Amino acid sequence: MEKDIVLAVSPEQGGGGGCWYHRVEQIGTFLNENPQYKTKFVMTPVPIFDPNLMGRVRCVFIQRPFSPMPWIKNYRELQPKYGYSIVFDVDDLWTEFEGNPQLPEYHPMNDKPRDVQAIDRVSREQLQYFDRGIVTTEALKRVLVEKFDFLNVVIVPNAANRSLYSMNRKDFFREVPVCSIPAAKQHNMEPIPMSPQKPLGQVGMRGDFNGEWVDWIKDKVNAKEIDFYQSAGQAYFFDEIKDKMQTSPWMDVPNYVGYTCRLRPDIIFAPLEENFFNKCKSSLRMSQAYALGAILIATSFKDGPYEHIHPMCRVGTNPTKEELEKVFNNVKEHWKEIVDWQYDFINKNGQWVESPDHVNKYLYAFAPQAGGII
Repeated sequence: MEKDIVLAVSPEQGGGGGCWYHRVEQIGTFLNENPQYKTKFVMTPVPIFDPNLMGRVRCVFIQRPFSPMPWIKNYRELQPKYGYSIVFDVDDLWTEFEGNPQLPEYHPMNDKPRDVQAIDRVSREQLQYFDRGIVTTEALKRVLVEKFDFLNVVIVPNAANRSLYSMNRKDFFREVPVCSIPAAKQHNMEPIPMSPQKPLGQVGMRGDFNGEWVDWIKDKVNAKEIDFYQSAGQAYFFDEIKDKMQTSPWMDVPNYVGYTCRLRPDIIFAPLEENFFNKCKSSLRMSQAYALGAILIATSFKDGPYEHIHPMCRVGTNPTKEELEKVFNNVKEHWKEIVDWQYDFINKNGQWVESPDHVNKYLYAFAPQAGGII
C-alpha cells in the first residue's frame, strides 16, 4: 500500500488563526493540488486512528504540541505497526528562555495567569514521542536544542502564498504614500483603569513601537505626508489621529491578504523590540510586503526577522524622528530600485509557498526516515 498521506492534526483548524493557515493549510492545499509530489494532506482538528487511513500515513504532523494532548502517545504506540514519522511544528516562542518571559511584557496574555513550569512539563513529556520538529527560525531551534535537548529540527521559514498574491509586479509609488502597519492590538497594551481587581490600574504600553515611531507617524499624518492605515484594530496611542487614519478590523488570513492586495500599500512599517521573543518571530511580514510590492521599513537587528532587508529600509532599535525621516526620504527617492530588489529577493530565496525549495523542506521533514525525501 502506497504511503502517501500526511495526517495533519491541528486543534487550531477552523479558528481562522494565521498560525494554522500559514503552517498547515497552505502547504497541505498546495500538495493536494499538485500530484507530482505524491503527497496527500488530510487535515483534522481531532486525532484520527482509522486503520485503513493509518496504513497509508507517511507522517503524523501535529501543530504546537505544548498543551496536553494525551493522544500523541497513542500515535507513538502505533508507529511500529504503520511505520510513519511523528513530526511537530511550532512557529512562536512558547516557553521561558535566556531569562526572558514567555511573552513580552506588553503582550496582553501576560495579564492572565500562566504556569510556565506546567507548560514546560507538558512539553518535555510530549516531545519524547516525536521524531522530528519543524520551526520557523534559528532562535526557535536553539530553544528546542538547548532547553529541551531535542536535536532533530528542520527550519522552514514562513512564506507568502503566490496564489493569494497573484497580481502584476507593482510599478508605481504614490506622491502621498499609502503606509500600513499590519499589527494586531496584542502588540501593545491599553491603559487599564483602577478597579478592585487592579487597584493600581495599569499604564499603557507601546510594545514594539519603540523610540519615536509613534510621534513620527503622527507628525507625518498631521502634515498629510502619508495616508496611514492600521489593520486589526487601532492602537490606543493613535487616538488623537483616529479621524485622519483608516483602521480595519481583525481578519483571517485570506481576507487580510485580499484587503491588502486591494490597498496596494507603498510602505509597510514593522517596528520591533529587540528581545529573544522577537528573535523567534518569523519573517512573514517581510515576505508578505515583498509579494505586495510594498517597501518594508522595519527594525533590523542581529538574528531578528528583518536582519536582511534592504539596507536603505533598516531602522535601529530606538529610532529618533530624524533617523526615521532619513529612511523615509531615501525610500521615496529610491523606491523603484528597492521594490525591484525585494521582488528579486523573494524569488531567489524561495519565499513563496509554491517554490520547490520551500516545498522540499517540508517533504524532507515529513519523510518516515530521517535523512531525505522519499
